[in-house]
Amino acid sequence: MKKLTLIAFATFLSACSVLPQKTVSGTYLGSLPCADCEKIDAELILNSDKSYEYNTVYHKNKEQYPFTEKGTYTWDNTKSGVVRLVNSDNIAVKIADTYVEFCDVNGNPVTNSKLNYKLQKVK
Repeated sequence: MKKLTLIAFATFLSACSVLPQKTVSGTYLGSLPCADCEKIDAELILNSDKSYEYNTVYHKNKEQYPFTEKGTYTWDNTKSGVVRLVNSDNIAVKIADTYVEFCDVNGNPVTNSKLNYKLQKVK
């Protein structure tokens, strides 16, 4: 009986380790600060199959420069609730219930009281 309980417990633990940390699927929108332009309009679409699309429009000198990146994302093994956009220079994004927040290379949210690095969830 003890072996059966131990096997059941081990199976439960192994099943928990493959579950996603939280649901991230959705579309996130907002404007991000830009060092050499007026602003960056951003749309990040995270899909349940771990693929993403990251659309940005750079606004500079009354011109618009759109870019689209597609790829896959993975959970960061060292930071809880953080995913990495693999095909976009491994950008780190912290997932919250109603928004995503861009992080530094170490997976820590960018802290600047004057600048907003968050995109709000719309779907």
